[in-house]
Amino acid sequence: MRIGTGAFFHETNSFSNIPVTQERLTLRWAEGERIFQVYTGIKDYMGGFIGEAKQQQAELVPSVFARDVPCGKTQQKAIEKVRDRIVEMLMAAHAESPLDAIALHLHGAGVAEGYPDVDGEIIRAVRQAFGPDMPIGVVLDLHGNITDTMMELSDLLIGIKTYPHVDEYTAARIMFARLCDMVRSGYKVYKKIIRLPWHIAPAEGLTTAGPAHDVQQLLYKLEHREEKLIQASFFQGFPYSDIKECGVSIVTMALDQATAEDTALEIARYAWSRRKDFAVPKYSAVEAFDMALAVPAGPGPVVINESSDNTGGGTPGDGTYLLREMLERNLPGTAFGYIYDPEVAQLAAKAGIGAKISCKLGGKMDNLHGDPIELKDAYVKCISDGVFVNHSPKGGGNTVRLGLSACLVVGNVDVVVSSDRTQATDDGVFRMVGLFKDEYQIVAVKSSQHFKAWWADRSRAMIPCETPGIQCADLSCFDFKFADPSYYPLQDATWEV
Repeated sequence: MRIGTGAFFHETNSFSNIPVTQERLTLRWAEGERIFQVYTGIKDYMGGFIGEAKQQQAELVPSVFARDVPCGKTQQKAIEKVRDRIVEMLMAAHAESPLDAIALHLHGAGVAEGYPDVDGEIIRAVRQAFGPDMPIGVVLDLHGNITDTMMELSDLLIGIKTYPHVDEYTAARIMFARLCDMVRSGYKVYKKIIRLPWHIAPAEGLTTAGPAHDVQQLLYKLEHREEKLIQASFFQGFPYSDIKECGVSIVTMALDQATAEDTALEIARYAWSRRKDFAVPKYSAVEAFDMALAVPAGPGPVVINESSDNTGGGTPGDGTYLLREMLERNLPGTAFGYIYDPEVAQLAAKAGIGAKISCKLGGKMDNLHGDPIELKDAYVKCISDGVFVNHSPKGGGNTVRLGLSACLVVGNVDVVVSSDRTQATDDGVFRMVGLFKDEYQIVAVKSSQHFKAWWADRSRAMIPCETPGIQCADLSCFDFKFADPSYYPLQDATWEV
């Protein structure tokens, strides 16, 4: 059995002014056999494809894996190059020896210039090239905005269930195994989607506790209970993509239409009944630090997470609101990891370890995340290449590259400065500059939920901080142009079967 594969993975924040360019994609581009070299053994989607192909004794035929960290829209020429190269390589492989199916790893919330539904466009191009009879399976992020094109042109559409996303590897293996089953047995998959008039901000979607956890458990229960149910997915959507079809959706796959429809309806009714329970408290930087100081002493630091400048949701990562508060408090045993500012990282490297520098830090990418912070005589404690291995259950084993980085000491605060952006999922942003969590009482990270997969068992408390930014949970702050403004919680929406 020969299964072709390709991937484009990008979560787009339409409010970001950082575009995905061909040059940015080239930095993380993997093609052909290079995909196996990079992702074999990694606990993510492509690692899952590779692992399950071995288990199924299937030949995995690679094309392209293109990705970028979440940010603004992908430039039109860049996405067309990705799309066309995936199709070109898969068609060449098919001509050499016929493919039996195609497994795509996409995100579900990608937007490009000219293509508001990037993921659907890639599925469309593959379907057009291979015709109606080629089985196409897709695995997506929980934050996917599921469009009609995605549903109509794929045979399998499966989303991960966890946030933090610790089941990427598992979900990819499940989808791949189901795709192999389709090839062997030739069975037909019946699908159902129910869209709810509801936007969920990522800060509200934690699945380790609360209402999102309860919905997740219902999915598992139904998959175990219903023999004919292949898979059930609850997509929380990604409102910041700002497209017409963004929002919450339930997708079910079954061996008969009745099972698909009945289970989707059961999930939708339950999730909608819990919608008001998804609201989370929103603490300012001042309130977050006051709460951190009230946490009893014990092992591990208190972690304050700035969800509104979470680079995992497309923000610039150079927001200064939380950092400014930390510097003003000037508490012993505090560290900030990290702020994106390649200019300052370069300045620190040029000055050298042991030197003191004066500069403006952060607040340079836009005027939404705080003004630059004026630093005088900041001590250069460490210079790093910014490379570390992720230890988190979310993407564990991946090598992270943040580029030239530095640790500056400002009063009592250690501040990590990087030249590239990624969400802080473990303590790697501190390790890369020689800092270790046990040295601190309070640390700050830019993340909504993913950091919790690693920090939950290594901290005394985790406190969310909601500063101004393009991933804040208060959706009324945004000027949506395409997303439906009548959806809950922007309005008290109603939904009926």
